[in-house]
Amino acid sequence: MKDLPTKEKPRVIQGVILKCVDGRWEDKDGLTPPDTLLAMGTARCAQCWKEQQPVDTVVETADEPLPDVDDLNAQIPVEDWEKGLDGKPRPPWQVQYIVYLLNADTGDVWTFINSTTGARIAYERLKDRFQWMRQLRGNSIAPIVKLDSRPMKTAFGTKLRPEFTVLEWRDLGGGSPGTLQIEHQGAPVTEDARATSAPAAPPEQQKKVGKPVKPITLLEELNDDLPDILKAG
Repeated sequence: MKDLPTKEKPRVIQGVILKCVDGRWEDKDGLTPPDTLLAMGTARCAQCWKEQQPVDTVVETADEPLPDVDDLNAQIPVEDWEKGLDGKPRPPWQVQYIVYLLNADTGDVWTFINSTTGARIAYERLKDRFQWMRQLRGNSIAPIVKLDSRPMKTAFGTKLRPEFTVLEWRDLGGGSPGTLQIEHQGAPVTEDARATSAPAAPPEQQKKVGKPVKPITLLEELNDDLPDILKAG
């Protein structure tokens, strides 16, 4: 009997991993990325960690929500958990928050992926912006973002968390307002890109990509709260 083809798992990491530590952005090689990049999408996944390496990954899709990591961790004895930075046992299964970023001038790609509270906040804020803007302007738009930071209170005092400050939205072509596909959009790059010390593309170069997107008008904002009979046609 001929074997049935197996479904290929989505590749989580695109290009080079990007991190933000105490407000300082750098890639896994210690190189500084450009200040402004094109955010191509967001995603979430659940990963099981052992010896500081992910040994299992489950990616969230529109058809397959993430499993309950608390249930997964309950199946692993606490004595088998590794210690976290605070010296306490760290649950092996963690939800990872992901943002895909592209240098539109050089084609370099980065994947921001982390499980911290700060990463979750930055991810959710950007995801919400994707959701609202794509609902109004179509699924082909993407924001030019500044790799930024914001203060956040933690158990160890005030720390700087990552933030993706939206500078401008660009229409990359095609698409129309309709169904949202925010979770695990993925970056539109099929080959791994490698970050280099190439000069960063300034904002004016990033803005050459696609077309400018009209800002949300007051009428569009009000339309969400008005009865259908009073909404602008």
